Amino acid sequence: MNYISFYIAYKFLRSKKSSRFTSIISKSSIIGISLGIAAIIVVMSIMNGFHNEMRNKILSMVSHVIITEENYTLKNWDKLKNKIDKNNLVYSSAPYVEGQAMISFGNNVHGIQVKGIIPEYEKNVTSLENNIIDGQLNTIGNKPYQISIGIDLAKKMSLKIGDKITLVIPRANSTMIGIVPRIKRFEVSSIFNFGMQQYDKNLVFIDIKEAQLLYGKGADVTGLRLKLNDLFLAPSMSEIIKFNYTPNYIVIDWTMMNKNFFNALQMEKTMLLLLMLLIVLVATFNIISSLFMVVSEKKSDIAILKTIGMNSRNIMKIFILQGTFLGAAGIILGLILGLLISFNLDYIVKLIEYFLGRSILDSDIYMISSVPAKVELLDLFYVSIASFLLSVLATLYPSINAAKTKPAEALRGN
Repeated sequence: MNYISFYIAYKFLRSKKSSRFTSIISKSSIIGISLGIAAIIVVMSIMNGFHNEMRNKILSMVSHVIITEENYTLKNWDKLKNKIDKNNLVYSSAPYVEGQAMISFGNNVHGIQVKGIIPEYEKNVTSLENNIIDGQLNTIGNKPYQISIGIDLAKKMSLKIGDKITLVIPRANSTMIGIVPRIKRFEVSSIFNFGMQQYDKNLVFIDIKEAQLLYGKGADVTGLRLKLNDLFLAPSMSEIIKFNYTPNYIVIDWTMMNKNFFNALQMEKTMLLLLMLLIVLVATFNIISSLFMVVSEKKSDIAILKTIGMNSRNIMKIFILQGTFLGAAGIILGLILGLLISFNLDYIVKLIEYFLGRSILDSDIYMISSVPAKVELLDLFYVSIASFLLSVLATLYPSINAAKTKPAEALRGN
């Protein structure tokens, strides 16, 4: 009987006796669902790509784990580094000194964050060296008072390699004439580009010893930055450090530093998915309309089927299957269309930008200059299942209505 229900559902769907309007409604339900599915896949792919791009950009500068002590002063950092580097979870570590300053060049003044580093260690924990677009990072530490600045800061202050800038440190010196800030001249030795304005405009790097001197750290540092072999083990590594090393250490991992940001991104993706599913829900109403019209047209056929012994349950199955066919066709077409757009999104965006004559994404606002897309199989699975269930649910009411058809009344009315 299941095979018969399946066969009849297929014949009803392909019936040439159906009115033109019924056929249009059926096709529009497929198109509506496919467009809804495609829109969800494209939006989810963009969200996934954006999240991935943001995480990579943030983690290119933010260490997986940071170890410091009270007042952000880490003592005996070299001994701790030797111990930490022996841990199998740790890829490498690097000390740093951090502080605020003002940078001045000509008539331009800008507030910045200064990081004192050892380039030899720094290249193992961040992507700074890979993002140098002009000059050489290794001059820091080899020549006195060299500084690496971001591309946005260089543009803002009209700086180039070899220019001498003035660094004003808020930590004051007490002199005979009173309290004066610490001032030091630096030469721009390299320019980096992380692709994120918060780094490229507000962050500079100098030698760690010069930073220790300027900020009065002595032989101490602000903290130790760790890069792990697996970034997702950062919380576990934090717990290991707290329990196995000096309990006075303050340990912060990347999930804690950016917790609110990543939670907001995930919430945004979830809410967007629910809103996009409403498009599919609206499209499924076309399935309801289509099935009601088919039921109305096929009342005499339903009556004959009941007369020859088909029960109400199998009548329901016929129309549930018919609606399921429409939903499945829409889902398959939507998946194909969505994947085609997602995999060619960068080309499509460039084409739109060409016709508009301007960039769609401003890197100053979105922190990215191109549209990243990442298709995740789990998203495809959830979207397909949710859409399929909505399509099946849409068939229930018209199917129940068909099952209630009374043969005598249907044949008399015909």
